Amino acid sequence: MTTENKRNTLRIQLQQRRSSLSKKQQTDYSKKICQQVIQSNCFQKAQSIAFYTPVKGEASPLPLQQMANKSFYLPVLSSQQAFHLIFVKIDKNTRYKNNKYAIPEPIYNTEDIIAAENLDLIIMPLVAMDRTGNRLGMGGGYYDRSLAFKKEAKTNAPQLLGFAYDFQLVDQLIAQAWDVPLDFIATNKEFICL
Repeated sequence: MTTENKRNTLRIQLQQRRSSLSKKQQTDYSKKICQQVIQSNCFQKAQSIAFYTPVKGEASPLPLQQMANKSFYLPVLSSQQAFHLIFVKIDKNTRYKNNKYAIPEPIYNTEDIIAAENLDLIIMPLVAMDRTGNRLGMGGGYYDRSLAFKKEAKTNAPQLLGFAYDFQLVDQLIAQAWDVPLDFIATNKEFICL
């Protein structure tokens, strides 16, 4: 079995496991992950934080908005660059529309956009991760393309935090050349600094 086939098999298995959680389990586990994040130094020091709107049973970082006085941003599919994201500031008055993947995105003005390099922390969705910071996403490569500058410039900003249920932490993922590694991992059971 090729590496990509193994990645796709793992992706399907973990997506099914994630989707099999009850709504109550998803909510309870997500709150526990948020508590891990709030107590972390990386979150406490950060002022501009990007996170995501959960879909398909993903752990939800949305409660963080109510728990902290920070500036929050959501990813939006770029209309300028294929398979890239831009990050848009949100608040309680933000309105949303679904993108082509049926994921709610903020309706925004250009002044609401922040360059990814100017974010302090990006809380990232994922399907799987390992203890060395490798991350397996949904397969579109949006985050890796949008954050490629981190590998090229060898910069620490923004810091990247994988946000997921504990069963999504696997023994080992084989990294691809384009993968941008995580700096931190938060699950409902632990917080890991890499």
